[in-house]
Amino acid sequence: MANVLLVEDDANLLQALGTVLVLEGHHVRRAENGTEALNATSVEAPDIIVTDVMMPGMDGIALVRALRAMPLLAHIPVIMTTAINVPHVLPVQAFLRKPFSEVELVDLIDRLLA
Repeated sequence: MANVLLVEDDANLLQALGTVLVLEGHHVRRAENGTEALNATSVEAPDIIVTDVMMPGMDGIALVRALRAMPLLAHIPVIMTTAINVPHVLPVQAFLRKPFSEVELVDLIDRLLA
């Protein structure tokens, strides 16, 4: 299964999504903002990143831009979750509008990594 990096500032949602993905057989690492996510990718590059848009410090948009500027990380697929409208011109593979179901997320991860 996949090595997934979840980036979400809502601790309850971060825990719930992580639990679901682990039960589906994925290895999950967690970060609470973009800065923590970038630090985590420097230790081990994930297979896919699921990030919220709005977070304190470095938000999801800045995270995606930073990842795309790094040749060793630019290829990593990103799923962006959001409760607000964001420009769909961001270089991500998919958007999930909050609230979304865990099944939607699992199916999307599986499709993107197939």
